Amino acid sequence: MAENYDLNNMMLDDNNFSTVPEGDYRFKVEDYDLSYSTSNKMPENTQVIKVHMSVPVMVDGAKENVSVTLNLNVYSKALFAIRQFFESIGLMPEKGRAKMPNLDLMVGKTGICHIIQGVSSRGNEYNQVENCYPPSKAPGVCSNDDAWNQKDDFRPADEAEVNPFV
Repeated sequence: MAENYDLNNMMLDDNNFSTVPEGDYRFKVEDYDLSYSTSNKMPENTQVIKVHMSVPVMVDGAKENVSVTLNLNVYSKALFAIRQFFESIGLMPEKGRAKMPNLDLMVGKTGICHIIQGVSSRGNEYNQVENCYPPSKAPGVCSNDDAWNQKDDFRPADEAEVNPFV
């Protein structure tokens, strides 16, 4: 009889996966994809925005980009997390505006988040984004400041992005 594997939490030996100690980290959005939740805790057909972020850290004196995935469930009870994330990267709509930002514009944006270690149902540790900070409330010092290079890791908002909303 074949074993059932939770593919969402599977870590392969050749996958360069690292956990980071709990703390506040600067991140850069590398990519995203859209899917549907398979969790029985979510309403049926709940769309998920999987945000793939890189978190630069120093490991044995060398810079390493740790991959972190933030899953944003698109449904009414989770809208606060979506707003929080987009506010942290500077793409938050004005108050009272309900439109979702153009998702393509988030690639390359940077922000600060708090990462903790989650534990999967199989007992594997993973990096879990607990929350994202709006720029006005972001901590002044982050756990990865030694690895963060403004020139390489930061992309300021493009002045041509006048209206980032769909």
